[in-house]
Formats: sequence, C-alpha cells, structure tokens
Amino acid sequence: MALQTDGGIQLMRFNIAGAFSKSVELKLYFVRNKPLIKKLNLTVYDGINNCSWNGGRINRDIQYDNKTIDFYYRHNIGIALTFTNPHIDLKNVIGNKLLEKFHHEGNYIISINPELRQYIRKNFPLYKHTRSITGFGGISVPMSDDDLQLYKELEREYDFIVPRTEHVFDPRFCQLNVSKYEVMVNDTCVYGCPLYKKHFEAIAEQNIKYSNPWKQAGVEKMTEVEECWIPGFDPCAGHKETKAKLGENYGMDLSISQVKRLLDQGVISFKLTGREMSHDQYNEVLEYILNMHNHLI
Repeated sequence: MALQTDGGIQLMRFNIAGAFSKSVELKLYFVRNKPLIKKLNLTVYDGINNCSWNGGRINRDIQYDNKTIDFYYRHNIGIALTFTNPHIDLKNVIGNKLLEKFHHEGNYIISINPELRQYIRKNFPLYKHTRSITGFGGISVPMSDDDLQLYKELEREYDFIVPRTEHVFDPRFCQLNVSKYEVMVNDTCVYGCPLYKKHFEAIAEQNIKYSNPWKQAGVEKMTEVEECWIPGFDPCAGHKETKAKLGENYGMDLSISQVKRLLDQGVISFKLTGREMSHDQYNEVLEYILNMHNHLI
C-alpha cells in the first residue's frame, strides 16, 4: 500500500516473525501473493543459530539456510536479527558471524543494548536499527512526561522504535515522530504488565546460560520461563476487562479500523509476532496482511 507523505510516496511496512522458523509458510505466502508484496515494504525477523545475543523468545534450534536468504533478497524482502538480549559479549563468535553473513542493504538489527548498537554502526554500517519493545521497564498509562522523553531520546538513536502498545492510542503519541514507530499489531500481553522487562530479561538469560535451552534445561522449565507469569491470564484473548473499557483505544490485537487510524496519524510500520505459533495460527496472521490491504486500498 502506498502512503502519501510530505516527502512523496512511501510504502506501508511490515516486519513479520519467523524468517527461518516459519520459512515454508512465508515463502508460500509470498509466492501466492506476488502482486501484494510488491506494494509493501517487507522485512522478516528471527532469532537464529542459538546465538546468545538473541532475545524476545528462548532460543529454538533454528538455523539459517542460504536458499531461504536468497529467496528473500530476490523478492526485495529484508531480514532482521533479534539481538535483543540486554547482556552482550561483543566478542561472541556466533553473533559476529551472523553480523557478517547478513550485512546487506535493507537488513535490520533489533536490539536494546547501546554498546551493541554502536559496535554495529561502526563495523557493519549497512544495517538499520530497530529498538525492541523488550527494553521497556515500568511505563505509565496514560503516557507520562518521562515516557515521552524516553521515546524522543530513542528517536535520535534508532531508525525505528517498537513502542509499548498501551501508548499507541495515547493522545501524546502524536507528539512523537510517529513515522519512526513500528507498532505491534497482534500483541496480547497483560495491559500495563508490571513484570514486562523482568520477564524478557529472564527469557534472555536462558540464551546465555544454555547453548540449546530446550534440550539442555527441558521443555517444562523453559515453558515456565517463557509463558505468561500472571496466573489466569489468557494470551489468546488479551485483557478482556481493559479491552471492554477502552474500546477503540485499546492498543493490543489491533483491528483493521485501528490500523487505518494509525495510518491516518502517520504511522507506516507494523510488526507481526508469531515465531512460536502453530502452522494454522501463523497462517491466520499472514492472512491478516492480505485482509488489511484489501480493506485499506
């Protein structure tokens, strides 16, 4: 979808989970929808090769393959690496090899560690940089002066910022440079979760502690770390009480009308999660892109 901006025409951007873990589904989807992908700016992301720099999800044993990389590049699809661990050893061999392998125009690093960002900008200048949502600690709802100031500081450091979804329909969000924000479409976390940053730090810790966490520490233990820590919360439904209260101002699991509202405000970039989803769930996420495009053109 082409958007009219002050600088001319700009394509609507999607960053889609599962570059390699869901490569079969993604490649089939892109082949079936060639006319659509030519109208969008697309990036796919993943945490690969059991790298200790990975975050967001506990490492699965996912390896890149050159045929899939070539497919994405042939179709003008960028690749983003999820280096969102807050604790980074810049000498890590796997991390540096991945930086060399994917040092390509149009590719991104998703991170929160400032030393890693500075290291990559100096040594691998072709990458663009996205600030992960996992780096946010306690926030205020509505957005506070401190929240607003933090966003403005991040705008100076990153090409894109994934904001806390509680803030995307906050009146103060429009005071930001909204074209730099990558809004998560299908987030279903606890609204204003008090454990947000701590939870992601615990997830990231497993990727440092184990070279293959699910195999070494066991599925039961890793599931306990990765799944929601708040008893009784259903991530498939979201926070029903808050959703009912806020209606169209509820910033999670966005409807097409809410996306249209954000587009009208100047947001151009959206993120879709789903690396851990089943085949059927993931295909529903991909269909969301097609449905959105058909409703918004």
